[in-house]
Amino acid sequence: MSSEEHHEQPADSNCRMRCRAEEHIKHIVVGCTTLAPSEYTNRHDKMAGYNHWTMCKHREIQVTDNYYQRVPVSVINVDGTTIVCDGPVIRDRKTR
Repeated sequence: MSSEEHHEQPADSNCRMRCRAEEHIKHIVVGCTTLAPSEYTNRHDKMAGYNHWTMCKHREIQVTDNYYQRVPVSVINVDGTTIVCDGPVIRDRKTR
């Protein structure tokens, strides 16, 4: 497809996921109530897994060659540092 060709825009601007909102980039990335229960959680978990793998690698903990092959251990303590993955975080103030 050349750069001059354009995709036809649907006449209806409502979200294809049938959530009754207008479909636009921001809506798809952060606001679609249909995608929120699964897709946003999956994206979050993949990023958390990558961050966990990177922190372990930085602390010279043995990890797999590829972050997506690793099954993270929920809590790792190394030299006074605690690395937590997919666990509750206790805070001193209330979050929204």
